[in-house]
Formats: sequence, C-alpha cells, structure tokens
Amino acid sequence: MKKVISIVGIILGAVVIVCNVASMIIGAILRMQISNSSSIGIIGGADGPTSIFIAGRIGSGSVIGGLLIGVLLVGAGIWGYRKSRNVSQ
Repeated sequence: MKKVISIVGIILGAVVIVCNVASMIIGAILRMQISNSSSIGIIGGADGPTSIFIAGRIGSGSVIGGLLIGVLLVGAGIWGYRKSRNVSQ
C-alpha cells in the first residue's frame, strides 16, 4: 500500500511540475505578444447577473510555490518508495 501511495505522490508531483512549467512558458509567449497584460471584461444582460472579469499578470511567487510543492511531492514519493522497498526485502 505504501508503494502505491508513493507512486501516486511521484505522479502528482510530476503533473504539478509539468503544469507550472507549461504555465511559465505560455506566460512568456503571451508576454512577448501582448504589450498590455491586463484587461477588464464585463458580461451581462437584462435577464441575468452581470459578471466582471479582471485579468492581469500573476506574480511569480505562485509559480515558484507550485514548483516547490511538485518537487516536494516527487521527493517524498521517491523517499517513500525506496523506504517501502527496503522494508519488504
């Protein structure tokens, strides 16, 4: 059971890392193409509620935090897998 949890941790950590790296790459591409990085959109009508969407640049702290979580998940998964493998021998 510990091996399964460790493998799931490794997989989840890898997915988190890949998603954060992909968001960094997409953000860099969009930053090169768009000079103004923030916008406001208002969607509404007479029959429904009005929604206001504000989009802007996200700080790099959230991306770095996500990468750190991914690395910690992968590290914990590898450590747990190696530990469970040594116990079963």
